[in-house]
Amino acid sequence: MPSKWHEKQEKKRLEQALRDEAAVRDAIDFEGNLAKDVRGAAMGEGEEELFEKKLSKEEKKALAKAKREAKKKAKGKGGKDGGTNGDGGDDDKKGADLAKEVLKNAQDGLFAEKDFSVTNEAADKLATEGTICTFSTSKKGVDERSRDINVSNFTLQHKGMVMLDGTDIILNHGNRYGLLGRNGCGKSTLMKALGARAVPIPSGIDIFHLKEEIEPSDTISAIDAVMSVDEERERLEKEAENLNNALSSMTDDPGSNDNGDDEEELTLEEQQEQLMDLLNYVYERLDALDASTAETRARSILKGLGFTHEMQEKKTKEFSGGWRMRVSLARALFIQPTLLLLDEPTNHLDMEAVIWLEDYLSKWDKILLLISHSQDFLNNVTTHTIHFTNRKVLTYYDGNYDQFIKTKSEKDENQMKRYQWEQDQIKSMKEYIARFGHGTSKNAKQAQSKEKVLEKMVRAGLTPMPEQEKPLNFKFPDPGHLPPPVLAFHDVTFGYPGCQPLYDNVNFGVDLDSRVALVGPNGAGKTTLVKLMSGELQPSLGDIRPHGHLKMGRFTQHFVDVLDLDLTPLEFFEREYPNDPREEQRKYLGRFGVSGKMQVQKMEELSDGQKSRVVFAKLGRDVPHILLLDEPTNHLDMESIDALAKAVNEFDGGLVLVSHDMRLISQVAKEIWICDNKTVAKYHGDIQNFKMDMRNQMGIEGEQKGQLRGDASVSVKKASEAKQNSNQPTKTEKKVVPKEKTVEKVRAAKPERTSQPEGDVWDNDDDNNKGITEKKAGSSLTSLASMSSSLPSTAASSGLAPRKYIPPHLRNRS
Repeated sequence: MPSKWHEKQEKKRLEQALRDEAAVRDAIDFEGNLAKDVRGAAMGEGEEELFEKKLSKEEKKALAKAKREAKKKAKGKGGKDGGTNGDGGDDDKKGADLAKEVLKNAQDGLFAEKDFSVTNEAADKLATEGTICTFSTSKKGVDERSRDINVSNFTLQHKGMVMLDGTDIILNHGNRYGLLGRNGCGKSTLMKALGARAVPIPSGIDIFHLKEEIEPSDTISAIDAVMSVDEERERLEKEAENLNNALSSMTDDPGSNDNGDDEEELTLEEQQEQLMDLLNYVYERLDALDASTAETRARSILKGLGFTHEMQEKKTKEFSGGWRMRVSLARALFIQPTLLLLDEPTNHLDMEAVIWLEDYLSKWDKILLLISHSQDFLNNVTTHTIHFTNRKVLTYYDGNYDQFIKTKSEKDENQMKRYQWEQDQIKSMKEYIARFGHGTSKNAKQAQSKEKVLEKMVRAGLTPMPEQEKPLNFKFPDPGHLPPPVLAFHDVTFGYPGCQPLYDNVNFGVDLDSRVALVGPNGAGKTTLVKLMSGELQPSLGDIRPHGHLKMGRFTQHFVDVLDLDLTPLEFFEREYPNDPREEQRKYLGRFGVSGKMQVQKMEELSDGQKSRVVFAKLGRDVPHILLLDEPTNHLDMESIDALAKAVNEFDGGLVLVSHDMRLISQVAKEIWICDNKTVAKYHGDIQNFKMDMRNQMGIEGEQKGQLRGDASVSVKKASEAKQNSNQPTKTEKKVVPKEKTVEKVRAAKPERTSQPEGDVWDNDDDNNKGITEKKAGSSLTSLASMSSSLPSTAASSGLAPRKYIPPHLRNRS
């Protein structure tokens, strides 16, 4: 008769045999699944699926082990309790079912794969717009876990025109790229293709393409519009709430549940543990998104873009198109996408907002692809440059815009040397072959040898001649002389109906030698001032006295309204100037970069930069005395801006410029006027000083990476302008007295104003500055020609400490 010890040993042996059998089955299942996965990977299913299945197998083993331990504990507890706790078991099972459901929903919501690959819908939508993209794909496909974008053999066509042919798209995580190229080459079209995912992009890379303003709404405010864009944050916050509710409903009865021998089921404790793990993951993601300060971040972004606290609460329907575009830009910055695509983001911004955006983007640590016409903006934001060449390929350079110019010039110089050396060798060998290539002499054998060398050089590939872009030659004709005063403002007050006055008792003048840049916050009235100068608006009080023969040419932000987009540029010129010969019209358009097929192409098919060139051609053809340019660089490329600057500097008439492009201002403006707080005041210093003052007032630290300079500015610097930066009196300053005398003859006597306007826009560094009158301020101005004595200045001529300009949203800051 077997003893109890033998029975116990036999029981252990049987349990061990069962465990060994189960282990063998698990091993067979694992090897079978592994072989299946390997076969699937060989057929092109990729590595991601295999990786996920291996993880699920390990989790299955861990859960099975925890299940066995829980069963042992439950068995011991059941033996002690006598199996009488039936109601508690039902509650545990109910709690476990609830946890299982919440757990499954959370896993499906958090780890669901997003299909961000190339879709037929995106390709079809681009095709309807006339854009076709082709590229090479590998058998392995796209690594969905990659944070970089690599597309090879990419071809881009738009309306039958090949813009890129067989090039590569390389965008690496952590780099900020500036995309450069001539107007109409296809920069915006390429950005649209990337934004529509018409090329293979890993699914882990989310994209935001800033392409249109936010829809006007009478229910959504600006701050709500920015907050609502962060779908991931909202989804995570909702998921965290569900997980917390599930955990709280399970804490009342934390008992375990025995679900039999099915190892797929989890006990209540195990489900609680997994819920806690998921909740920790959610909170980690929310911390990464900084969800607790989401509203603070959104308001900070809107403030940087020029929105006051009151404006942030306004409905989007109450904003103009430019301000709604700012809301869209704020949404893009708030969501922090992996790939941010910005096409001319500074077009609707004032100078303060441009400075803030420049500082914000310079810290972008993901992928940024930027199209901008501003050299200064590119210098301080980008780390790499992509050149959209005329050879229909993308060329990549390290560094910002200045480094790109330097590297490209050195590369072109070396390429030209190599090209000339090869051409000299080819010419010499061809001449030798032609002279001694026949016969059987020794020279003939050498000629045959040289012929083989020549063929080998051709097969290996000859160095192409460096790409020489055709220079643009904008030109504004000489309008003739007009004696001052040409345009005078006398005690002008203006306000739109039902609104507060934009200007109050303004006095100044503009002559043919004026070179003025207007700066100031959006809404201060810069464009309104230009409209008053052109005669489109009439003052509420006071009078504006233009010269009887004065003719002004105006370029507006809505320049498209001047054109008939159904016509070609040549047809448009023939309609506007029917007496001009056709050849003269072609030459004039070609002078402004509208040449070849572009002249006979409908203007609706041209890019915005090409349309603006047509408007400049019309502006020059009208031969104005004073150019009024309101944001002329919004759609121009770098070469066009340089050509415009050169043409303005060679122009014999006057200039009033409204622009946020500090590079253009540094090239053409001799003085800066600040429009703000119902006044027009002169700033003493150049645009670089103004920018640094603004950065200091906004609390932005760090030095600038580039200088405000350009091709045109280098060629037009004069000795008098160079001396103006020194402490010595300049020739311009000496001419102030006679110009002031001329003004006094035109103007009636006017009492002095000693009171400062409400809400002073100046930072007084010295208490003595508080008593500066307009007369003292006017005595320090140097080039307001006919009315300079009445224009307020930022510093008195008597040597008092200069005062710094304070932006509107910083004036009441403690």
